[in-house]
Amino acid sequence: MKKSVLSMLAVAALVFGMTSCNGAKKSNEQAEKTEEAAVIAGQAPKDLLTEELKQETIQLLKDMPDSEIPYRLSSGEIKVSVGDAKYMLPVAKAAELTTPTQKARALGMYMADYNVLKAIGQPTADVEGVIAKLATDLNVSFVLEILKEEAPKGAAKEELQAFMKAQENKIIDKMGDENKIDVEVEMLGAASAEYACLVANPSLVVKGDATSAGLSENMEKRVSMLEEVVADLSNYYPDLKQLGETISPLKEKVATIQSARAANAEIMGIRDSLLK
Repeated sequence: MKKSVLSMLAVAALVFGMTSCNGAKKSNEQAEKTEEAAVIAGQAPKDLLTEELKQETIQLLKDMPDSEIPYRLSSGEIKVSVGDAKYMLPVAKAAELTTPTQKARALGMYMADYNVLKAIGQPTADVEGVIAKLATDLNVSFVLEILKEEAPKGAAKEELQAFMKAQENKIIDKMGDENKIDVEVEMLGAASAEYACLVANPSLVVKGDATSAGLSENMEKRVSMLEEVVADLSNYYPDLKQLGETISPLKEKVATIQSARAANAEIMGIRDSLLK
């Protein structure tokens, strides 16, 4: 008995489907091997960054202890001589920057300076201008809008701290949504270097025992956690490796306020080297 045309077609379709599935499976396995080899070689393209690793990175960044300098300045726990802001990154430096990495790092530094100036009641217009320009160049113009949000009037210390942490987290989340996690890590790493310059500034006055003020320990934890993030992402974003290596010495140099002041020139050099 001859097989019907329909039954023959059904068999052919089944065989084709099995072949296609096997082919797809082999393609997926090959893709996984290619990705693994690329990561090991440090050449993984950004689009191979998995959603899982991305979410883990976002959570780790949000778990970092918040930078205590801005809210401590706002609460009066620490003071900076108004006449001495020489440690801050000059506004004119922004015009010299050409690469996206340089701009991302400078953006982080200027954001740190903005927070300090705002906390001590000083004009922020010039810094706002360069933040807006750099943020536009990097397609993250939302940064300045978030930074300019005002804390509740008369907020207690804990409320002010929570507000500033929420601001940082909002920027981290938005960067994640825009697939700019590498930009956020560059910004946070560079901001740590800029804050270290403030800690090393002789004009910094801390109420009580400067050694146990908590600023140094806080900064050490932030840098350590950023190093952990960099270790996870440097195969996808090679520039991050240089960031991690450059800011790592800050942990030792800011071990105490006194050691930071003694290493003032070295800390400023670390900050400046991030923009070369």
